Amino acid sequence: MKLIAIDMDGTLVNKQLKVTKENSETISKAVEEGHHVVIATGRSYDEARHALEDAELHLPLICVNGAEIRSADWKILSSIPLNFKQYEDIKNILDEEDIYYELYTSKGTYTDNREKAFEVMKDIILTSNPEATDDDVEKAALRRFRLGLVSVIGDFDKLLDEKDLEVYKFLAFSSDTAKLQRAFQHLKGVNELAVSSSADNNLEITNSEAQKGVALKKYAELKGIPLENTMAIGDNYNDVSMLEIAGFPVAMGNAVDEVKEMAAFVTKENDESGVAFAIKRFLDISHL
Repeated sequence: MKLIAIDMDGTLVNKQLKVTKENSETISKAVEEGHHVVIATGRSYDEARHALEDAELHLPLICVNGAEIRSADWKILSSIPLNFKQYEDIKNILDEEDIYYELYTSKGTYTDNREKAFEVMKDIILTSNPEATDDDVEKAALRRFRLGLVSVIGDFDKLLDEKDLEVYKFLAFSSDTAKLQRAFQHLKGVNELAVSSSADNNLEITNSEAQKGVALKKYAELKGIPLENTMAIGDNYNDVSMLEIAGFPVAMGNAVDEVKEMAAFVTKENDESGVAFAIKRFLDISHL
């Protein structure tokens, strides 16, 4: 194996949204031994970077489901934004269904409703960490605003007036699955869109070229690494495109059934450092 692509939420990070020491040490050892490791996440660059810095990892990033590729020193190597027509169509469909969404852009993540953004973030944290106390959940959600990982704007359309700003992704949330399903059906009618999900209560909407699989293929080409020499590790629907093209697809023990069914190997869960377990098993670095 020469290239390892690793999803973040539900995969690299545990239920406390932290990279375990075992995962961090194993990844560092793999890089030291000459393997390339890239993190492939639906998160924005800022949110992904903070998690990696906390774990003292400096790795290239496939951000926003593939809308951005960044080098190990986090310079942009490529970007695939939504065009104006796609932006308008997506916005109209989500507004029609009264579905809350956030915009991921080249200049950060934006919400038009701070209170809703706060509640959504608490729900995400609680879903992935049901044993967390109310106080822990509140602190983690507040951290997103304190670190400037999401900004509040009164009108999303004003972002389009900003010079050099690109819109990468709509992240839509609703506990009403019927609303999400209706929106999903309408979104399928918009040209050149990719619609995926990282949880039962969300939709992730990007340009069709902004998918983890497309970005992984591009990154492998940049490094001159054949796809058959790649391992991809993931847990959810937005990982499917990269698992499909990787030479060795790995599913987390906590992955959805569809991901497990397409995997060559099912590793341990994210709370059990499943990433480290898979890397050690197949890259002969078990001496760690």
